[in-house]
This record gives sequence, C-alpha cells and structure tokens, in this order.
Amino acid sequence: MLLLGPAQSLHTRRWAAALAGRGHRVVLAGWAPAEPLAGVDLRVPPGAPGAGRSSLGAVRRLLATGWWLRREVRQVRPDVVHVHSVGRAGLLALALPRVPVRVVTPWGSELRAATRSRLRRWVTRLTLHRADLVVPTSRSVTEEITRRYRVPAARTATLSWGVDDTLLASLGTVDPAAVRRRHGIPEQATVLLSMRGVAPVYRPDDVLSAYGHVRGERPDLHLVVLAGHVPGEASAAREHAAGLARVREMADTSSGRLTLVDRTLSPAETFALMRASDVALSVPRGDQRSSAVLEAALAGCRLLLSDLPPYRELLADGLVAEVLPEPLATTLAGRLRTVQGLPAVDRATNRAFIETHELWSRQVSAMEHWYRRLSSTTR
Repeated sequence: MLLLGPAQSLHTRRWAAALAGRGHRVVLAGWAPAEPLAGVDLRVPPGAPGAGRSSLGAVRRLLATGWWLRREVRQVRPDVVHVHSVGRAGLLALALPRVPVRVVTPWGSELRAATRSRLRRWVTRLTLHRADLVVPTSRSVTEEITRRYRVPAARTATLSWGVDDTLLASLGTVDPAAVRRRHGIPEQATVLLSMRGVAPVYRPDDVLSAYGHVRGERPDLHLVVLAGHVPGEASAAREHAAGLARVREMADTSSGRLTLVDRTLSPAETFALMRASDVALSVPRGDQRSSAVLEAALAGCRLLLSDLPPYRELLADGLVAEVLPEPLATTLAGRLRTVQGLPAVDRATNRAFIETHELWSRQVSAMEHWYRRLSSTTR
C-alpha cells in the first residue's frame, strides 16, 4: 500500500510504522525530506530540500511533484492508496493515476482552512469525491463530509486514531517528579500544559492572555507550552516562529513560571510531560477526535477544551472533560483562577474509557478490515 501525506508528520509516520509492523509493504510518499522509518519505504521527490520561495517556484515544484508521484504509483502498483489530509496531500492526490482503492483521511485543520478558501474547498471536494472511502476521526466531521461535501454516507466510516498501547503500558514507569526536574518545573507547582503547539489554529495567544490575567492571583500556576511540530511550508513556518517569539517574550517576564519546550518531543516524551501535569489544554479553532486529548486523559490530566462538536462527542461518550465557551481568553482565565488537578475517581473513569474504546491496536485492526473489504470488492 502507499500512504500519501507529510512524511515528517508524527501522525503519518505512526500509521506507516503500524501497518509495516503488521506485515504490509508500505510506501510513504511525501514532498519534503524526513527521517528514515524502519520497515517503511520512504520516498520524496528529488531536489525537495532546495525549494525556492517565489510563487512561480512553488507552482513549478508542485507540478513536478505531481508528475513524480504519478511515476511512483505506476511503479509501486499499490492495492490501496491512503491520502492523509486534504491540504497539499489532497492536491497531489488529484494527480494520481487510477488505483484499485483510494482512502482519504481528512485532517480537521485542513477542513477548517477549506472554509476560508474557494480553492481549498474545490480541492477538498474533488479529493473526497474521488475516494472509495473517507475516514474522519469523529462523527461530527463525518456528518460535515456528507452534508457540506455531499459524500454518500455509505462511502464514509468514522475511525478514531486512539492512544498507542505502549503509552498505556508506560503509565507506571513515568516518574512525574523526575520529569518536572528535567524541565525545570517546580515540584509543588500546579502545572498547566498547553500541549498542541504554537500554530495559530491552536490559539496560543488566547492561552497566553488568559495565563497573563491570572498569574498574579495564582503563584502556584506554572504554564508549560509545547512548541509542537515545525511545519514545512514557508508561511506556516513563519507563523510558528512568530508564535514561539511571543511565548518567549512572556516567559522573560514570568519569573520562571512559564516553560517553553522549544523542540519537537517524541510521543513518549510528550506523554511523560502529560503525566507530570495537572491540567492539559486543547483549545483549537477546529479539530477532530484528537489523539493528544485522549493521551492526556489517559495520563490523568484535567482536560480544558474549546467548545467544538468533536469534543462534545467525547463528553457524550463518557470522557471526563470541560469545554470552554467563547470568548475563549475570558472563560479560560476565569477557569484558571480556581483550576486544580483531576480527582482520582475521574482519572480512573478516563483510563477505563481509553482502555475500553480507544486503544490504537484496535483502530489499526479496524483500518485493515476496511482495506481488505474494499480490495475484495474491487477484485
């Protein structure tokens, strides 16, 4: 099978590694350089690192990547092509030759971007309609796919990405006090983890504003901001750098009560920080059923979430969390004035929810089922 998506993305790499580990021949086709991945045939177009910055250069690179991708697919002859995201991957997917089975997983951030751009909506609609199966991670997004983009419900399936089984196994091995010492976090602090990164979609400015309003009242409250993944696109990378600069500026005036983790952490490192935190924030403008939210729930954090349909789904399904209505900066500040860690009974409820419904191994098996079902139908 061939996965088409950002080869440097933890999400894409996680799927590729899991499928390769189950004996599938996996080719991961991206458009920017990435670290090798054991058992996965990683392919990127020649000359990808030397991209120029002009608009004309970007168009030429895109066209060249499209032609390169067509050649790769004809050479690999995959039974299944799985397109991850309807952004750049969706645009490149329009260049694909005919393949036996085409699966598309739309990412929440790309669907939100499509609401603000006619071109992105056109690419999204065409990508979704060419798919044999569209697999969002939350029911509300599946409903959006069928309503806004007119994809037949029979060609959709909702599949959460869940939580890696290895994180569940590591619960008892993480020493929260040691993790705090490693990151310079006071042992007795109430730790507030902004875990999604500093890209604009995750609203870091609202988080900083809320924290700035209450830090004088809550000397125990220590904010930890994860920088997150550095995007490959030049404009997104500039926004990411600007977000980091604003966090650093506040850190300089916070008397050691704000920690910026300015490197991309591995999943295990991120989970260890979740275990060392009392409260975890996920307040994007748009999302699906986020693995980060589920991981923080397993870690035992109190969850403060933006008021989105996929997050309300989680509460309806049994997860213990809180959603914050708009205006976010104001309501978040009000909540931070009194917030504490999650009681033990609620931590146990969230752990049981993850173990029962959200283990990664089960989600991979479900995806394999869909691959086999679609392939047998095609044959």
